[in-house]
Amino acid sequence: MSVCPTNFDEKVECPFVDRKEFIEAFENAFRNIDQKDYSILVYYGIAGIGKTSLRKELPTLLEKHNDSDRHTRVIWTSIDFATEQYRQPYKFLEVLSSQLRQKYGIKFNFFDIALATYWKKVNPHVPLVKENYSEESIVRDVLDICNELVPVNLIPNVYNLAKSLPERYQKWVLKRKEDISKLPDLEPAEIDERLPVYWAYDLADNLQNTSESAVIFIDTYEALWEKEREKGSFSDRDKWIRKLIENIQNSCMWVICGRESLRWEEVDEDWKNYLDQHKIGKLPEKDALDLLKRCGITEEDIQNALIESSEGVPYYLELSIDTYRNIKKKEQPSPENFATVPDGIFCRFVKYLDREEKEILKVLSVPRYWDRELFEILIEKFNTGYPATSFSELHSFSFMNVDEKGKCSMHQLMRKSLQDYQDPYLKKDVHNFMLDFYSNQLKDLDIKAITQEQENTLAEAFYHAKEALEAEDLLNWFISASDPFNRAAFWQLIIPLYEEMLQILEAELGPQHPDVAATLNNLAGLYESMGEYDKALPLYNKALDIYEMVLGSEHSNVATTLNDLALLCRQMGDYGKALLLYKRALDIYEKVLEPEYPFVATTLNNLAGLYKCMGDYEKALPLYKRALDIREKVLGPEHPFVAITLNNLAELYRQMGDYGKALSLYQRALDIREEVFGPQHPSVATTLNNLAGLYYHTARYEEALPLLERSLKILERKLGYSHPNFKTTEQNIQALKAKMEEK
Repeated sequence: MSVCPTNFDEKVECPFVDRKEFIEAFENAFRNIDQKDYSILVYYGIAGIGKTSLRKELPTLLEKHNDSDRHTRVIWTSIDFATEQYRQPYKFLEVLSSQLRQKYGIKFNFFDIALATYWKKVNPHVPLVKENYSEESIVRDVLDICNELVPVNLIPNVYNLAKSLPERYQKWVLKRKEDISKLPDLEPAEIDERLPVYWAYDLADNLQNTSESAVIFIDTYEALWEKEREKGSFSDRDKWIRKLIENIQNSCMWVICGRESLRWEEVDEDWKNYLDQHKIGKLPEKDALDLLKRCGITEEDIQNALIESSEGVPYYLELSIDTYRNIKKKEQPSPENFATVPDGIFCRFVKYLDREEKEILKVLSVPRYWDRELFEILIEKFNTGYPATSFSELHSFSFMNVDEKGKCSMHQLMRKSLQDYQDPYLKKDVHNFMLDFYSNQLKDLDIKAITQEQENTLAEAFYHAKEALEAEDLLNWFISASDPFNRAAFWQLIIPLYEEMLQILEAELGPQHPDVAATLNNLAGLYESMGEYDKALPLYNKALDIYEMVLGSEHSNVATTLNDLALLCRQMGDYGKALLLYKRALDIYEKVLEPEYPFVATTLNNLAGLYKCMGDYEKALPLYKRALDIREKVLGPEHPFVAITLNNLAELYRQMGDYGKALSLYQRALDIREEVFGPQHPSVATTLNNLAGLYYHTARYEEALPLLERSLKILERKLGYSHPNFKTTEQNIQALKAKMEEK
């Protein structure tokens, strides 16, 4: 169980009550860490029973081991699923790798490369920024070499990379060359699924090379099923945890704390050989008495009252100790002060708080986290009367937690009790204030440099928005707030938020509401961006069914979903179905929108691209022309969308053999892109390549060469020599020079 609350006399040390059998279980598992392929120690029990405090105490045993034995070092780290983001596999792995990197200098080369590969695949037009990676990351070293990492083709020739990278990476590259070389051919969803394996490879390599052992603590394990306990297979939610464990054999111990025992044997009976599960029950009376004595409570009659009322649950015992101290500041406590049952302990505790303490605790029960700055802001905003200078005194209560970075939180049982106790209007006001507080921090984000803190801000803002806003307003807020993260390809961050949004809307508005359809459509688009087409397809179809039923088959929203669904079908290779959907979308847009509406141009452009893929140039040509006319009139002749259609149309003319028209269009597209993006942008290099290709086909070799050479310099500077466009341009230059030598 946890220590007693920090004494107001700071010289008094807070004791940890020794749960002997659970400590012994940990020590025994650690001594035999190499005896089994996998070592998984599980502590489970009800909320407040002391799992988290035990988890926090166990690392002290590891530190003692490291102090006494310098030859068999143990590395350890911990993570708590109470933080919502950490339940996402990539974020969980990212945080753990960062902790182990900082504490022990462990390299996570494969994981870093794979994560960068995934990020670049799903967001090819946004450059990776070196400053976003730690100095120890291999990605930073690659960026130093290449200027811009495009890990999709980072290691097609692993030996060349090994020669270019610092010597410390060469052995690793050669060892993992087979696995790394497969990365370029994987879809984003496949890389995402393999991230736990890549992370495991890195840690396993380190343990093998150093003969160290590792212990990884996971707390609040039950949170993986929060709000989704009845959704799908129970075992699917932690499948990635099992995959992670399976790929680190020996020398690694996992300590998992949660409310329930693990049921992994239902997936594979072999897990019974590796799971060592212990139920944490009530605190023995002897240990409870020891805690009270060490916390300065010596009156025997009061000791008996506290032990009886808490019923062996550490959280309630700690709260009773808090109550004892509050009373003692004013008078001598008596047994009658504590003659109650667990459900009444909270009320007893609150009774002995002064008004200011009650008010600030009610306010602080609303946010999930706060620091000193936010603490002072909330005091002023809600006029609690509590002195801002008494931050430390308030956070000395047993149910308060302050981490090493000054981030504060409150025990979940206390948060719930306080929220039930407080005025619901106050609760709503605090949620609204916190929503505004976090929303302001999300304004004007630079999508090229989104930080971990900004990710956390979105998660916290969403938490408060759910409580502060009605369903329709919630959706509008979230679409706006998440848009920068969407454009920056933080899809893994926002997908679970969209999934929760969908549940809220279906519950409050009904499953056939247009906002439900809009959310389905947006969620499908996110899955499509990640390459998870099988997940996207039924969502698009469901959104389409709702729109048609509620809005009618000729509504513009129906056309939008048809257009999106057609693009998915085209990507899946189903050109026939895509064609029918595009045509229907176009018919609807032309009926219900002005003929020069941008959505019309987009569908025309997409339909033309489909015809071009099918080799039907005669049908593609008028569609491209019409799309170009609309975009020029509506967006202006110098808009980058105009340049896209110009480039597409020029390519079509080139394939049709009409080089004269293609030349003028390529040149115009080049002029627009240079004006909008500057002369060193990759899109400029693309048009230079296309234009040079046209010159090549018309035997104008002397004009093609300087265009290709300029394109190569841009690509080298912006994308690096590993980028496929760089390789292609190099090959084009070689072919061109060979052709010129033939003349």
